Amino acid sequence: MADPRNLKLLVVEDDLQDEQLLSEALIEIEEQRQWSNWRSASIVQVDQLADALDCLRRERFDAVLLNLSLPDSPALLDTFLEANLCALGAPIIVLADEEDENLANRLLREGAEDVLLKSELECGPLARSVRYAIERRRRQSAGKSPWADGGTSALSSAGFGSVAFHYAQLAFSRDIHLHLATVEISNLPAETPDDREAGELFLMRAADVLQETMPAPALIGRVGKSRFAVLLAGLATDEAESRVARATAEIEEVLAGLVAANARFSVVQLNGMAGVEALLHDDEPTLATRWHTKTAMLAD
Repeated sequence: MADPRNLKLLVVEDDLQDEQLLSEALIEIEEQRQWSNWRSASIVQVDQLADALDCLRRERFDAVLLNLSLPDSPALLDTFLEANLCALGAPIIVLADEEDENLANRLLREGAEDVLLKSELECGPLARSVRYAIERRRRQSAGKSPWADGGTSALSSAGFGSVAFHYAQLAFSRDIHLHLATVEISNLPAETPDDREAGELFLMRAADVLQETMPAPALIGRVGKSRFAVLLAGLATDEAESRVARATAEIEEVLAGLVAANARFSVVQLNGMAGVEALLHDDEPTLATRWHTKTAMLAD
């Protein structure tokens, strides 16, 4: 199974000098931890369109960096269209040899996530372009379900509430212990549009951490702008707290690039449907306070 903390990129470039510069930029991005939501990146490099199409048919990639001027390329636009057909939903960022506004606009209309001029590539903008492209594509996919949160892998607040009621009914009918955990992330940057989009990327990764670390059949929802709720069935309170503490620690690792940001958690055992109904009918500002029975603020 692929490691969701590893960013998998397909780089399609035939010019040796451009390929070297791009490789150096990608290495620098990883060394400076500019991927934000991923701990590492694995890069597959090819220099022919046929090889790129073969890779896309055999493997899934998080994003594709594509030069349109390849030795076996058809017309520039057709190169993109062929790659896009095989990309299995992976966002494609086009690397342009020269500025062509008409072609760039056409590529964007046809589904390219971004068009970057190779002569102007810098590490920061390249990292942001890849991160934002992945997030936009993920949001588009998640938005197809009314119960899915538009920016993360979690349920939406409404979806979590709808499923939680039936989830709890089933657990209590079988005398299964049920705990509610909340994980809240504070002080995410929000001064500029780039800050806000970066914050959404961190929240997306936090949801991934919860999906990876919570034991089945945990129910995970985004119940506030930067707050997640988790229903845990069949665990003792100490084990539930331990698992949520470990997940929160991993989220803190994700947040390491944001100096002021931090995460905290709370865990409470639910005792019957009355408590569940109170949860589901509570509003966002008081949700964490009501269930705030044990909270640990992890070290910055």
